[in-house]
Amino acid sequence: MKKGLYERYVPDTLLYTGEAGELYRGHDSILRRDILLCIFPRKAAQTERIMHGSSTLQILDRGETVDKGFAVLEYIPGLLLDSAPNARKLSLKEALGMAREFIQILQEADRTIGRGLMLTKYNLWLTEAGEIKVVNTWEVSEAAVGHEISDMFRLMHHLMFGAIEIELPISQVIEEMALSYTGDPFVIRKSLRAIWRREEKRSTEQYERMLAQTLEDITSLYQYIKKMQAGVRSSVSFEEREETQLEKTEQPRRNGSMKNPGTKKKWFTKFPMKRFTAVALLAIVCITAFAFMQNDNPSSAKSVEAVKPDTAAEPPKTENKAGVEVPDVKGLSLEEAGQKLDQAGLHYKYYLESSIRKKGTVLKQNPAAGEHVSRLEPIELWVSN
Repeated sequence: MKKGLYERYVPDTLLYTGEAGELYRGHDSILRRDILLCIFPRKAAQTERIMHGSSTLQILDRGETVDKGFAVLEYIPGLLLDSAPNARKLSLKEALGMAREFIQILQEADRTIGRGLMLTKYNLWLTEAGEIKVVNTWEVSEAAVGHEISDMFRLMHHLMFGAIEIELPISQVIEEMALSYTGDPFVIRKSLRAIWRREEKRSTEQYERMLAQTLEDITSLYQYIKKMQAGVRSSVSFEEREETQLEKTEQPRRNGSMKNPGTKKKWFTKFPMKRFTAVALLAIVCITAFAFMQNDNPSSAKSVEAVKPDTAAEPPKTENKAGVEVPDVKGLSLEEAGQKLDQAGLHYKYYLESSIRKKGTVLKQNPAAGEHVSRLEPIELWVSN
């Protein structure tokens, strides 16, 4: 019997306790380094199903006490997946990015220990770099076979909404994730349901193919949402909702530069045709009358010449035939970027995008810095939400 627990490996902070055992963040009193310490009821032949690979935290040591076993794992700065939503809840796109890692973990487990890896929020570790690592790699169960996709969806739901007191049916989990999408949820709902139906294929020869197809579908859905967010927003109501959220924390300014061109078009289509025709005719009459008055009154023709050259309106000196050079505003706050663009004589519009960067930071711009544009063309900014 190998001893050493509580002598060399010291548990400091309890992270989880349950039927599978206890997980502590601790330290090695000899090497003076942080570790993760797993203590569990001693079982026979327990090490036969240990998973090895890039998806796991490296096992540094194993041993036994009088009535328990323990495993010492490397510590990578991060937190247990159960606590991740307390730091920040993820968007659907970010949760899909995590789902790709869940599938890759299942693929790696299938090559080493087969099916049965427990994919729960208590045996996965989220590093500060955003990678997912398996904690209790020795924890496998036949009860997990056939529920891999359902467990993945529950993990996604947990990362998006946090802890839920009751266990929702998977159909409800999918519906809530689809409704969280700011666009049309039909594509999201249909895609997630199609992935879930593949869970019925439980035979060994179909499992590997099911995981590969699921990874492909999750990646396609992730790219679809990313493309919809990065492209030009065609929905006026969506842009107005995003602008309203950021304006709650920013002082209203540059009202003219933040107006959405699409709103003008929407107002124009609602303008009554009869009233529009009457206004147009009235404008034509006024222009014609003004032209006749100018021709009949010689003094009016000299009014323009009376203006001194140094007081006449001149185009800005910085603008030429090529247009105005776009300054680099990436990495600045929205307020700083706005001031810099104002100084250049340019206006802008912005979109919100989920990011780990500080809220209000400009992530990218279009056109790029150094390009020349007309003063009438708005600069598009993507700002972290």
